Amino acid sequence: MKTLLSGGTIYDFSPDSRCIPGGYLGMEGGRIAFVSEAKPKEFVADREIDCQGCVVLPGFVNCHTHLAENLFKGLMDEVAFEGLFYSTLFRWEGQLDPDMVYWGSLSGALDALRCGVTTVADMYHHAEATARAVCDAGLRGYVGQKVLGFSLDRPPELVNGKVNYNFDFPAFSQQLDAALSFASQWQGKCDGRITTSIAPHATNTLDRRMFAEIARQARDHNLGIHLHLAQMASERETIIAREGMGCVEFLADVGMLDVPVLGAHAIFLKEGEIELLKKHRVTISHNPYPNAKDAAAIAPVPAMRSAGVTVGLGTDAFQMNMLETARFAALLNRVQLGDPSYLSAEETLAMATIEGAKALGMEQEIGSLEAGKRADIVILDLAALNTQPVDDPLKNLFYCGDVSNIKYTIVNGEIVFDEGRFSGVQESTVQQELRRVSTKLWSKIQRLKRGT
Repeated sequence: MKTLLSGGTIYDFSPDSRCIPGGYLGMEGGRIAFVSEAKPKEFVADREIDCQGCVVLPGFVNCHTHLAENLFKGLMDEVAFEGLFYSTLFRWEGQLDPDMVYWGSLSGALDALRCGVTTVADMYHHAEATARAVCDAGLRGYVGQKVLGFSLDRPPELVNGKVNYNFDFPAFSQQLDAALSFASQWQGKCDGRITTSIAPHATNTLDRRMFAEIARQARDHNLGIHLHLAQMASERETIIAREGMGCVEFLADVGMLDVPVLGAHAIFLKEGEIELLKKHRVTISHNPYPNAKDAAAIAPVPAMRSAGVTVGLGTDAFQMNMLETARFAALLNRVQLGDPSYLSAEETLAMATIEGAKALGMEQEIGSLEAGKRADIVILDLAALNTQPVDDPLKNLFYCGDVSNIKYTIVNGEIVFDEGRFSGVQESTVQQELRRVSTKLWSKIQRLKRGT
């Protein structure tokens, strides 16, 4: 099927960084056939979509999220996250089953499409359930099975103010075997929309021997790594005490950085570690919204970008609004630097599109609107009052737009979000099932709290 997008203002985020007012974009076979100022006479569309008054962008790339954590929405706000993390969260996650993760992930996947997100990088438990949800929604996913250094039946515990991680190599080995099996079985599934990885949780929640084994398996199976990296002060302090070095230095020391690594957060870095990220081509997901909510320090984004480190954007958990995330990233870093010109609208939206694609190693396929690339596209209508009057479409969208402006989300050339409607899944069914599994999970959490 051939589809033509006509009349919109196209920002392609290619190396030439073209803006084409009243432009044309053709799609065929899931890929972009052309992007041009005039409609090629030889292209006869089966469907033409009038995009006048709209901005046409590459689909947003969410570089770090946990779709199924939608199930915990409202339970981890306005709290000290580090304390909750060690005392509670792992125990809660031990109550999850594949059915819960599927419906939690599917609700998150639909929210992603509603927000113009076409690709998510997800790491969580029961990754096969997440991959099925991503496929059913029509989303694209970089998905990894989470690997821990302990069993969720015996998670870390606080003892006299210190964390006992309860490391368990046999439990770790079982999880790694499951992660490798998932990665092998799901790579390239759903018309190529699923790319797999290995997802060790964080530098402090596995030990040296475990990370060395993951590095070996990643090399042997040609897999990338997606993990939390220097997310919390306690993580850095633990690694310094345990290994005598910083989190990035530790990963380099065990051979982890010899394979592609996507690190989420990268807040608490030691001096010199940014150069190490650049040397080993480690890419970073900057997650400003959850970090600010948890009252964490601000990641050193200006220093990383100045050093040439690829930095994309992620939402982490509970919401998928990448437009808000991009705007917050720019404003937060401007406050940090005292520079109102830092991270322009175009630069920050590049972080949400092509830079995000680079962070996942997928820039040859997605992230910009160029002939031959996958047709992953978001179309935003600027006719609403919140974005009128229009002088500079990209700035209007960036500073004043919201998800209500999103008209179409397209993945692999298929319109999967069409003016408020999802093409592949009944939203009412997802809502009903989400309530069912959430009630089941909350009941199990209450029994945990009662110690029964």
